[in-house]
Amino acid sequence: MAILETEARGAVLVARFNHANAHNPMSLELENAIRSVCRDTDDNPAIRALVLTGGNDRSFCAGGDFNEVAQLSGRAAVEAYIDRVIDFYSTILKVGKPIVAAAGGYAIGVGFQLALCCDWRVGSPGTKLLMWELKHGIACTVGGYMLESFVSRAAMSDIIYGCEPVSISWAAEHKLLHEVADSRHLVETAIARAQILAEVPEAAFRLTKHSVNQGFLAGLHGIVPDTKETNVAGVASRAAQQHFKGVLGR
Repeated sequence: MAILETEARGAVLVARFNHANAHNPMSLELENAIRSVCRDTDDNPAIRALVLTGGNDRSFCAGGDFNEVAQLSGRAAVEAYIDRVIDFYSTILKVGKPIVAAAGGYAIGVGFQLALCCDWRVGSPGTKLLMWELKHGIACTVGGYMLESFVSRAAMSDIIYGCEPVSISWAAEHKLLHEVADSRHLVETAIARAQILAEVPEAAFRLTKHSVNQGFLAGLHGIVPDTKETNVAGVASRAAQQHFKGVLGR
């Protein structure tokens, strides 16, 4: 079973996350598959836009894969993981063509941040946008930076310190979600939007996206040193590991 299923819908490539877990935790295998489809999108002139989704009846991405993240131990491993995550987000942000996220179910932590890297986000009434890292002993510096870039500092604080799902009406009002569709039509709504964006002249879109993402990317790379230090300290405290053990039953 492929971790990522792709389907061409005219000039739009639809990439469905297909982790064995229906909540699509972000494993290294899934991450690498998304990297690959992003490169294919950028390099293939027949593809004009990309839709990233977990599907209509599965979650977009419920955060990092606990089976892998729970193994992080020591400074070198934590720093390498942070570098990997920042490079992953950068890969998505640098794609010169439109990327639409069809985010149903859970979009937690890494999943929420992945959606924020996309150019357009479609959710459903049941979408759960959530940054709950602090609640489980994990630093939330990357999520904090992204959210402050999208909304106010006060709203960011409410989301990352409150560790509660963002209301759909608020998410739509503040453009964390650009559209809200019935869950049965989530993916089709995202494809329809991607088809509209695909009609924009490619050179104009690519140059504009590069320009508007430059500052965001620079800030993302700028927080890497602090992100490494906070996550190294968090792992050393063992709080996150205790949470993972409880979830995984170890």
